[in-house]
Amino acid sequence: MNSTELDFEKPLIELERHLNQLHTFREEHPELDLTEGFAALKQNAESLTKQTFQKLSRWDKVRLARHPQRPQASLYIDALLDEPVELRSDKLYGDDRALIGGFAWFEKQPIVYLAQQKGTNLVERQEMNFGYTHPEGYRKARRLMQLANKFNRPLICFVDTPGAHFDLRSEEYGQATAIAENLAEMIQMRVPILVVIIGEGGSGGALAIAVGNRVLMMEYAIYCVAPPEACSGIVWKDKGEHAPEATEGYKPTAPDLLKVGVIDQVIREPLGGAHRNPDIAARNVKRAIRKHLTELMNMNEEQLIQQRSERYRNLGIYGEDEV
Repeated sequence: MNSTELDFEKPLIELERHLNQLHTFREEHPELDLTEGFAALKQNAESLTKQTFQKLSRWDKVRLARHPQRPQASLYIDALLDEPVELRSDKLYGDDRALIGGFAWFEKQPIVYLAQQKGTNLVERQEMNFGYTHPEGYRKARRLMQLANKFNRPLICFVDTPGAHFDLRSEEYGQATAIAENLAEMIQMRVPILVVIIGEGGSGGALAIAVGNRVLMMEYAIYCVAPPEACSGIVWKDKGEHAPEATEGYKPTAPDLLKVGVIDQVIREPLGGAHRNPDIAARNVKRAIRKHLTELMNMNEEQLIQQRSERYRNLGIYGEDEV
């Protein structure tokens, strides 16, 4: 099995390989009529894929959100935005490649974008800290938020991070303060903020660019207060062995979060996940952004701030015991 394939994907990929081989054989032997057999095999592959993905556990969806072939923010930026111009550095310490952002156009509407990225190969992943954002990244994001406010441009954020960087240097350089300042900045912004969780939405590291008027989430993305392995360590005092059970407990998947109002829409992924057909995934994201951004553009500054504030004040299911 390929190291990038998940165990439940193996039979589906094998069927796909057989389909490709049969397709090649048909082209090489046009005198043979293999139409019926090819159609039957294709239908069988689609049916098996649907059955498999209908039975996925929450832990399976966590693994899909982390899939090494899953489309990253750069793909969505290239597919959805026109003439992106990236800005670098926090103007204090340096630049963090785990979080990028700049100016662009979305269907003739000028916007500011922010995006977290993990890298697609070892060199990129090391450059981008495997998606763990440093304080410089969050301060750069805040600088772009302020520019969005200044030039009255909607803010579109693509979230994909396991969390904020947790090393000593990050704490010394003000990680907690940088995240807190972003939360305060976003809650009072006068422009529409649209958030799309495309992979992992890990803890405060994700929330630091995810305080939006609308929060959308890919079908097999996750959004959680801490990684399942961390929850396993906290509850079971282990090294992550109980991560699947932890995942079932706190329910970080898109359908779960839609039910409790943490997100506003689940964006459907192509059959087999976004990595099976990135073009369809990008089109679905574009359609969702268009819908929600159009609605938000009809709201005035006061309505945007009030809606965003009320949204986050009302999150959560809780009760108060009588004293």
